[in-house]
Amino acid sequence: MGKRRIARKTPGKNAASVRGEIGKENFAPVYFFHGPDDLERDELVTDVINAALDPASRAFNLDILVGNELDVSDAINRASAFPMMGQRRVVVIKRIEDVAEASARAFLPIVESPAESTVLIFTATKVDGRRKFFSALKKTAVAVEFKIPYENEIPGWINERAERMGLKMDKEAIHLLALSLGPKPREIVNELEKLDLHVGERRNVTQEDIKWIIGGSHDASVFDFTDAVGSRDLETSLILLQNLLEQGDKPLAILAPLIRHIGILRKTRWLLDSGLPRSQYAKQLKVPPFAVGKYADQAGRFTDEELWSAYRSLLKSDDRIKSGARTHNVTLARTVTEVCVTKQP
Repeated sequence: MGKRRIARKTPGKNAASVRGEIGKENFAPVYFFHGPDDLERDELVTDVINAALDPASRAFNLDILVGNELDVSDAINRASAFPMMGQRRVVVIKRIEDVAEASARAFLPIVESPAESTVLIFTATKVDGRRKFFSALKKTAVAVEFKIPYENEIPGWINERAERMGLKMDKEAIHLLALSLGPKPREIVNELEKLDLHVGERRNVTQEDIKWIIGGSHDASVFDFTDAVGSRDLETSLILLQNLLEQGDKPLAILAPLIRHIGILRKTRWLLDSGLPRSQYAKQLKVPPFAVGKYADQAGRFTDEELWSAYRSLLKSDDRIKSGARTHNVTLARTVTEVCVTKQP
């Protein structure tokens, strides 16, 4: 069994501060990385592993265990063992929330008095604050929460990620990728990796590159569809809807960007009625300036009451589809027709 040390509560940390410490080879005995952003959470786990272990001894000193498959006694023995052919061991226990409370509490002695030569990392997506184990872990470990970025933060997040990869994206490309995927960091990074291969030595990413990556060989684009609905072009909207469904797009994947689009038009309609100068629209809508003209044109085709009615109709369709109704295609077509045609007195 390894020598023990007393774990002490550390000040609040974020991913950047943890990376700064491990870069100096200052490792905490216990880390707790939790939250729904599994991409950045897993990246920090990897960074800690790479900093703590040299490649030659990694095979002997790294254990990655998963909560729903966990033998707690075995995990404790691994976390308490001496390293082989290296300075330290790293034991990662993923999805600790899947371990029953009574079993999880067995970890508390090694959390509160960890082995000197072990770096113990717990990860979780959802944390039940009522559980004694999580309360004790947060008090003792270096805890970092990973939240999904808010929708208005996604363009900046995309740009930062792209720059790390040596990609230079124009504003239109960033906006299109953000609208396409929303706040889904792992999916965004997957698409950026495709873009990295697609543009090659060019390194500049345009809106056309995004359309090629997102749409692939598909004939229909969800963006063309939302623009057609926003323009109240019923014929084109129904044709594009049918194309999307025939190429395999899921009803909710079609509906979600349309709800977002109508939401932006509602805000734009309010701005048009408010008398604010057009120069302030981009900031208020959290969209690039080049997109303001399109949204203003489409919002001008609706009254405020019609946009509210459209938004409510879309939410009802969302509920109907999620409830398991079998007529998804009919539901979408009727809703699109209501949005495009229905006029409020």
